[in-house]
Amino acid sequence: MIKRTISRRALMQWALGSAVVLQGYSLTGLGSAQAAGNGLLRIGMAAPPTTLDPHLKSNAPNNALSTHIYDTLVTNDEKSESKPGLATAWRAVDDTHWEFDLRPDVRFSDGEPLTVEDIVVSFDRANTIESTASFRTYTRNIKAITSPEAGKLVIETKSPEPLLPNSLSRIRIIRAKYKDATSEQFNNGTAAIGTGPYVLKEYVPGNRVSLSANPNYWGTRPALPEVELRIVTDAGARLANLLAGDLDLVEQVPYEGIGRVEQDERFRIVRGVSSRVVFFSLDTSRDVTPFIAGKDGKPLDRNPLKDLRVRQALSMAINREAIVERIMQGNAIVASQFLPAGAPGTSPAIKPTPFDAEKAKALLAEAGYSDGFRLTIHGPNDRIVNDAKIVQAVAQMLTRVGLDVSVEVMPWSVYADKADAHEFSMNLDSWGVNTGETSNPMTALVATQNPDAGMGIANSGRYSNPQVDAKLLEAKRTLDDAKRDKMLSELSEIVFNDVALIPMHHEVLVAAARKDLQFTTRADQYTLAMNVKTA
Repeated sequence: MIKRTISRRALMQWALGSAVVLQGYSLTGLGSAQAAGNGLLRIGMAAPPTTLDPHLKSNAPNNALSTHIYDTLVTNDEKSESKPGLATAWRAVDDTHWEFDLRPDVRFSDGEPLTVEDIVVSFDRANTIESTASFRTYTRNIKAITSPEAGKLVIETKSPEPLLPNSLSRIRIIRAKYKDATSEQFNNGTAAIGTGPYVLKEYVPGNRVSLSANPNYWGTRPALPEVELRIVTDAGARLANLLAGDLDLVEQVPYEGIGRVEQDERFRIVRGVSSRVVFFSLDTSRDVTPFIAGKDGKPLDRNPLKDLRVRQALSMAINREAIVERIMQGNAIVASQFLPAGAPGTSPAIKPTPFDAEKAKALLAEAGYSDGFRLTIHGPNDRIVNDAKIVQAVAQMLTRVGLDVSVEVMPWSVYADKADAHEFSMNLDSWGVNTGETSNPMTALVATQNPDAGMGIANSGRYSNPQVDAKLLEAKRTLDDAKRDKMLSELSEIVFNDVALIPMHHEVLVAAARKDLQFTTRADQYTLAMNVKTA
């Protein structure tokens, strides 16, 4: 029972362990403490999905939500390893042909059977829909899809595609009748018909998504048939709602609140290393960049970020160890490249950039900026763990090497479109490397942007290097794993020695859940209701 009304602010402070004494309050029984026991799972999501259209915009919140409703031919498990989905097995027939065995007796949530036409339409829609962050990077090499016999699917590629099965884990299958549906028709539920474990009940943008178990699902039925994905972007509020009993599981637990959860016998902390790298994009393409000026406010005659020495200086001015230790409270690993050293496509020759403010100043002076310049850094404030704090800390560090730095952060729902549209000069971003090797982030983040070819889809700095493009295309056509790994390793050296972007750290995932729930984190950072089990 609640003896008195607790203010939201006081409860948030209590959750984060601040010196607030709540006398006369009992938190036992706040919310529906037995919700999970009644088959309802309430998850606190850190970032909002921006659409239910599974082919419109590729980012983690959207993809995680779509995974509840739609299936893919191949799925990724929690370690980003390829597993059977709507295809039970697959094999490379030759350099440009893959054969898939289709799962029999699959039906959509409306009862209609899955057909080859549904699969073909889904791939075509993902490849042709107009989007600033499309899925074309995964479909651009597909030449033809045929079904030589019932239960078989053959995909022909334009050139060798060693990671095709993994790429197919991104393309959700919709009903063919909705091939021309608008994104709004997906958002309002009309076209949101899939073969996945859940069915959409309600979508309130920026607020919540309600799901129910799909009665026609071909796989194991979810342990918890009713789900509410509640969007709670404020970390303190998210944790407070968990401790109050109003949520059963939350993602991105604020680090300062971990101790509070560990001290509460009703909950537990769940940790795991993600495949996500956090980095700063740099505008290396425009001759004049919009958020850099002289200290007098007047435009500069050239874009400083096009000078390698300036990019090196910015990277050296950042104390990554301090950010990992103080802001991330040890829940991150300093990054030097797209994946931790030793992973496929990384190079042992690339080391984390050491913090050296004096050398940074010298490089700026050598480049002609001994007096520095004005710079505005942009970032989201509800997408990456501690994103606003990271941007502010980096701004302070750059100030110490002579720059006048200001910060502007905004909600992810606003920020994502602006970043895709190349509106910033230097901005915080992240990428989940879900293929297990570096060809995926190379293709998305540093390849010269070519939406029609699926290249550079998330290259918000518009970095362009013909040498990188040529070597990357060659590597992506190489079926021999050892040869491809060597080529990608050499590419990593080119990209990071050129400071195409500034790597910061790899996130360690920290979630919290009721003790009677079993949950494991995923490398791709997707929080999936069907992965939650009851004890």
